[in-house]
Amino acid sequence: MVSIATGPVAWGVDFAEAPTNPPWTDVLDDIASSGVGALELGPVGYLPEDPDTLRAELAERRLTSVGSFLFDDFHDPAARERLLASAERVGAFVAGVGGGVFVIIDKPDAVRVATAGRAEVAPRLDDDRWAQMIERIDETAAIARRHGVRPVVHPHAGGYVEFADEIERLAGDTEVDLCLDTGHLAYAGIDPAEAIRCYGDRLGHVHFKDIRPHVLARVHEDALTFWQAIEADIFCPLGEGAVDLVEVYRALDDVGYVGYATIEQDRVGGTGSPLDDLQRSLAVIAAARRRSPEPADGH
Repeated sequence: MVSIATGPVAWGVDFAEAPTNPPWTDVLDDIASSGVGALELGPVGYLPEDPDTLRAELAERRLTSVGSFLFDDFHDPAARERLLASAERVGAFVAGVGGGVFVIIDKPDAVRVATAGRAEVAPRLDDDRWAQMIERIDETAAIARRHGVRPVVHPHAGGYVEFADEIERLAGDTEVDLCLDTGHLAYAGIDPAEAIRCYGDRLGHVHFKDIRPHVLARVHEDALTFWQAIEADIFCPLGEGAVDLVEVYRALDDVGYVGYATIEQDRVGGTGSPLDDLQRSLAVIAAARRRSPEPADGH
């Protein structure tokens, strides 16, 4: 059974202090008006961090917390102390308002952001750096569990866990479950439905996202960086790009997934019409559910 959520990321909120972020009250109001009753909370520090305050704001809008994420330099050995301190903060933030998921994401660096989506030219971490990244993922996962929330690792375009070989290696080197993002998988040249079926027993969370094929073609032809691809609007409302959402629903049904799928649309903050795009995505989800073998409950 798939329940639907969204979050501030669909409004371009990737970093809490970005000057382009819209007011958090406007984002919560938009989510409430969309009819989606649940949300990932976005980067810690964007919404009020005091749990009593945030619970009241969510309750006023009849919204449920799904969880949050830590989008940071897991690949960087020098970042360990800062990462673990941030993990404590995110774990407390999620637990304080009843969220259940802590999404771990390796943030693109200057090297891999330049080769996002292009597996054949992207440099990989050497064995020592990879082992250190896995250790930081495991340490972060332990912090999440101590706060009573479920850790999941999100393979992300431009990070050091992006391509099929890296996801396979990650799955073999850690017991932490996965958050599979349909758009980021497609960006990396991976069929989202096939990935869901392959890692169904490790699937802890899902992000619904879509990408425009003509912009992905530019990524390969013109060597666009990940950030340039976002500026070129590679991410689009569900059903308007390369991702076959009906087949994704079939795959989720095949593996017996029970949990949330968060609608996201990476964008430059302050651009586009996030609420309109969300509503278009919701209409596509409704149609996909009607065409899937076992339509899921929820919005």
